[in-house]
Amino acid sequence: MENCGFGWQNRVLDATLAASAQVGSLPVSNLRIPQGAPSLGWRAPATSAVLTVSGVPGAQWRAFSLHRTNLSASATWRIRTGSVNSWWGIDWHTDWSGPCNEANGQCVHVLPSTVTDERCEITITDTANPDGYLDIPLVYAGPLFQPVRNYSTSSTFGRTLGQDSVTSLGGQEFTSTRWYQRKYTISHQSLGDADAAVLDQILLAAAADRNILFVPDPSADPATLAAKALYGRLSAGSDLSNPFGAADRHEISLTLTERL
Repeated sequence: MENCGFGWQNRVLDATLAASAQVGSLPVSNLRIPQGAPSLGWRAPATSAVLTVSGVPGAQWRAFSLHRTNLSASATWRIRTGSVNSWWGIDWHTDWSGPCNEANGQCVHVLPSTVTDERCEITITDTANPDGYLDIPLVYAGPLFQPVRNYSTSSTFGRTLGQDSVTSLGGQEFTSTRWYQRKYTISHQSLGDADAAVLDQILLAAAADRNILFVPDPSADPATLAAKALYGRLSAGSDLSNPFGAADRHEISLTLTERL
């Protein structure tokens, strides 16, 4: 098991984006919109598409994720990172492919270690998709920050339900579910000074409406990554404290809610 990871330097937001296919009203540039609605995302009018994220020299890559998608259980993806060589070709240094292991509309893949390359290419294939097209509202591609010490076991996972309920004169309840939102309360009781400084930058980015990827265990298998990771809005549930006196250990509580 590895220490948890926070993805906050999303290259999708500042790189050049290109797609092999897109609907005119739902272009790939929509991936920079923080909301996860299909009406605001990237749509490919086919069951296979390639997303290219490029143009950031020295970009670091480790975590890749798709969120709020319409992918089916049989979807697969291929992830490559590389750099332009002297002949204007691409030297691919990372080339991984496998099932998406979609869970809760999301797919997550984490490389064993960080790689530095100019571009990333993600190929998504879902030939059995009943919709006949791909909806990809949210994508993360970039590095992971891992604190030196892991989060506390007192952290909790929960959910918020958007429901309308009406009770009849006979006492029968009629419920209409509108949305389901997952959330983490992340308790960290042993942040070092250096970790706290990075976390402050992460919270500033989150305050500017940037989504943050949280991966409880980056070394987990793909199915567990998809089921446990969360991408959404991060906020501090408490001030950063120093309960251990002179020790280089600080405590803070964080709240992460899934972006809908």
